Amino acid sequence: MKIVRRILEGSVSSIVLIAIIAVLGASETINLLLADRSLSSILFLTVIAIVLADIIAKLISILDSTLPDLIPRLDENDLKRASLIRRLAPGQTVALLSGAYAARIALFLLIFLLLGASYAAAPKPVQESLFGDFTTFQAVEIFLREGVAGSVGYFLFFIGPENLRPITQAIITQPLETATISGDVFLAGIRLYGFAFVLAALRTLVTPITFLRARLRAHAMPASAPDPD
Repeated sequence: MKIVRRILEGSVSSIVLIAIIAVLGASETINLLLADRSLSSILFLTVIAIVLADIIAKLISILDSTLPDLIPRLDENDLKRASLIRRLAPGQTVALLSGAYAARIALFLLIFLLLGASYAAAPKPVQESLFGDFTTFQAVEIFLREGVAGSVGYFLFFIGPENLRPITQAIITQPLETATISGDVFLAGIRLYGFAFVLAALRTLVTPITFLRARLRAHAMPASAPDPD
């Protein structure tokens, strides 16, 4: 239910945000898409809304999971969860969690594919307001590389731009450049979504460690009281 709620909240928020941008006329790209009203424009705008909704849903999830940690508490659900973790078979559980995270990675790749395909099919004026003319394959590859390179920049910002540049250039030799505010915002969104993609990949790799920490924490917690029934 929490996942469904976050998706709905993210979807509603993205639609409202796009509507506000359209009313204010703050984005040349959004204005061009709404003015064109072709199937390709509607498709690209829909994919933008999906990506934006996913980003908002993830931000809501982060806030929802981070803020309660500021005031640690132990409730009945925690006890039941700890009791369940104690009984889980390690191999099966790690495989199950890895499969779940791998499915998230596949979903990220699918959305990048949709984003690249819809961008390549968008009207030429829309493309020119962002990064120029790309084929579907070029758009998918460049967006994915920009997303990964951007996430590396978020992770390693503390080493400074001069030391960071060779690392990001190894991922994408020619970073995207744009002369419009819409392009800058779109590029920031791609990099932020790439950051979420890399986090999902890292979670998949560290699943055994995550499970081990959960088991250690579960053994440190008191067992839940047996049901009267």
